[in-house]
Amino acid sequence: MVENLYEITVDTLLNEAQKMMFDNYRFVTATCVDNGGGNFEVTYHFDKDLELKNYRIKVQKGEEVPSISKIYFCALLVENEMKELFGLNVTNIAIDYGGHLLLSDDELEAPMARPQIVIEQKGAKKDV
Repeated sequence: MVENLYEITVDTLLNEAQKMMFDNYRFVTATCVDNGGGNFEVTYHFDKDLELKNYRIKVQKGEEVPSISKIYFCALLVENEMKELFGLNVTNIAIDYGGHLLLSDDELEAPMARPQIVIEQKGAKKDV
């Protein structure tokens, strides 16, 4: 279990990041977990005097997540990474690498995202 974990919504993300900035917290990083079924958990980690505060949002694939890079410029790297590797729809990144921070055109799209597997029932009729 993560200590000092606060569940927030996408709508409150920018307000919480702004509060962390005003309270002199530094942005450490953000982590993304693909829970399958198009569900992601993104946790933003902040530090002040060796005490971490973690803010988690839950999003669906394709749902917009606003960038916090206008508040914490350094967040642009991890936000581009999550966008590129997981296919997370992070919007308004201060510098958006357009999917080419780490991957080339020849790489798989969103290689860290779980593949969506469709299982057909045995004996089920197929559409013609």
